[in-house]
Amino acid sequence: MRQIMPIIFILAAIALFFFYTNPQFQALKLNLADQSKIVEANDKAAKLRAVRQSLTDDRKKIAQEDVDKIVKMLPDGVENVGLIIDIDNIASKYGMRIRNTKVNDGSSGKATSAAIAGPDSKKYGTISLSFSVSSTYENFIAFLKDLEASQRLVDVTALTFTSNKEGRYEFNVTLQTYWLK
Repeated sequence: MRQIMPIIFILAAIALFFFYTNPQFQALKLNLADQSKIVEANDKAAKLRAVRQSLTDDRKKIAQEDVDKIVKMLPDGVENVGLIIDIDNIASKYGMRIRNTKVNDGSSGKATSAAIAGPDSKKYGTISLSFSVSSTYENFIAFLKDLEASQRLVDVTALTFTSNKEGRYEFNVTLQTYWLK
């Protein structure tokens, strides 16, 4: 009996190890692995909070007036009507009125080469605007300079003109403007 008791204790210790201690140890290892992932995620979150705070501080340094200028230059939406009103206001300084306004936002259904090649990954959209004005050459040049100096970002893509007997010209302008998607 003396020799059987140590064997029973050894077998009980081995059984205890395999049926209780080892499963608990494996569960602890999994918890430690999960805990290290959580600590890593917390570290990343702290870094992101620091970056966000830095960007917020930088944003607070920009005057609201400057932010308004940026939004006017590159708006968040298409704002066709606002663009036409802005251009008409510039033209009215020179005694001109814009006529025959046409807006082409690219949704005409025609397949473009970009659409054929794949999805559009640009972060901005473009709109083409055509209009006509009647003016003298000098006033039209001044109008274009004011249009160039305006806060809204526009590119003149086409310009045609015809003359009449009164020394005035009929200018047909096509321009392209941009907006954030």
